[in-house]
Amino acid sequence: MRSTANALGNSGLELPRAGYLKRMKAYLAEMYPLPSRLALAALTYFGVVSFLGRIHGVSKFTSPYFAFVGIASLFFLMLIIRLMDELKDKEIDRALFPHRPLPSGRIFEADIAATIVVVSCIYLLTNLIAGSFWIAFFILGYACLMFKHFFIPELLRKNLLLTVATHNPLVALMLLYVLALFFSVAPVPLERIDWQSILLLILMNWATVLAWEIARKIRCQEEESAYVTYSLIFGRRGAVLVALGIQTVTFFIGLYFAWMLSLSPLFVVLWSAAYAVPVAAYGRFLLRPTPVTSKLGPYAEAYMVAVLAIQTVENMFLA
Repeated sequence: MRSTANALGNSGLELPRAGYLKRMKAYLAEMYPLPSRLALAALTYFGVVSFLGRIHGVSKFTSPYFAFVGIASLFFLMLIIRLMDELKDKEIDRALFPHRPLPSGRIFEADIAATIVVVSCIYLLTNLIAGSFWIAFFILGYACLMFKHFFIPELLRKNLLLTVATHNPLVALMLLYVLALFFSVAPVPLERIDWQSILLLILMNWATVLAWEIARKIRCQEEESAYVTYSLIFGRRGAVLVALGIQTVTFFIGLYFAWMLSLSPLFVVLWSAAYAVPVAAYGRFLLRPTPVTSKLGPYAEAYMVAVLAIQTVENMFLA
């Protein structure tokens, strides 16, 4: 125990002090609200597996046990990534976002490091019991590479596009994880697997996260600072067009599935209404770029959640 304390001290980390649980509770409420993140994990799992079931004509596409494993694993992964980002970006946050929990001293580095270890162990143990250990281990390993900036930190810190190109594929890996859980339960012979539709499904859901990543880093001129944004790289209009273009990919893939799988008219109506929300937000920002209208991240996130929710409702309740 003493050697562990010395190791943490030598690394510049403080050991968790009394009040760790209280600090973590406050941190999670601010940076990772548990109810909404658990709901997002559930929507991701059920949205993807229900669509996979519809594509392959399988009515029993999951089980309560594997649903628990899938939702818990997605929830834990998102939490691990959030915590790793706190440590990875601590210098940037200290300089540009001093009000956040870590730079303001409301939580300690050792709190975050200890939580990462505990949550990672629970995540791996859950998948070891479920028989999905190796794919879960691989995804966690990729997250660790992200945490280490793929061992090229200086290059990534200077290049936002390279950063998103190396970090965003984690979303596709998480979707592939859900795919693996689906096929471990669903009775689909290998020769009946529709790989083209699977790739489109992954792209459809992956694109919403990529668009959100871009939209949340768009600013109006008066907000720009030393923090690198996509509006600095592409210009205000260019960044908006990139985010909108990626979301448009999701929109048209969904319409393709509606035609191919004979989905309900309600799916098309809801799908189109969801797409109209970020389009309207982008239009308002381009016409009147202010610090108020530049908050595009919430609209992109709402579209991401809506896409998952519509998939779930259509394929679980309207099929």
